[in-house]
Amino acid sequence: MALNVKVYLWLAVFFLFFSVVYPTWVFLGGFQVEWVGTIAIPLTMVMFLLLGGFLLLNLRRQNGGVLPEDNDLADIDDGDTDMGYYLPWSWWPFFAGAAGGIAMLAMSVGIWLVLFSLGLVLITFIGWFYEPVRGAYRR
Repeated sequence: MALNVKVYLWLAVFFLFFSVVYPTWVFLGGFQVEWVGTIAIPLTMVMFLLLGGFLLLNLRRQNGGVLPEDNDLADIDDGDTDMGYYLPWSWWPFFAGAAGGIAMLAMSVGIWLVLFSLGLVLITFIGWFYEPVRGAYRR
């Protein structure tokens, strides 16, 4: 993971350099300011800083951050993560997906249907989140 952090931070330095070079080069070439590149290059630098910073914080939190892929003695199942707790016969994910689909389609129709569909999305997600603590699937 340390190599990933270094790559992202070096890319951030690269885009920091070109966020200064690009507008200067355009200006010295006698052209008008090209706003898309002038804004997109520093934002790309910020993106790489965020990614590198996130990985750096996780690396510090994990006491060295040795991934199973980096360990020669690791087993295949060392890289498995906890997938969470899923209810096998729950209908809430289906209805949540259908309500989300209606919400996406509603954006092309009108605001009245968007408000209705967002209510459906809210109801289905509340039902999905609270299903393990109420009713037949109570844990």
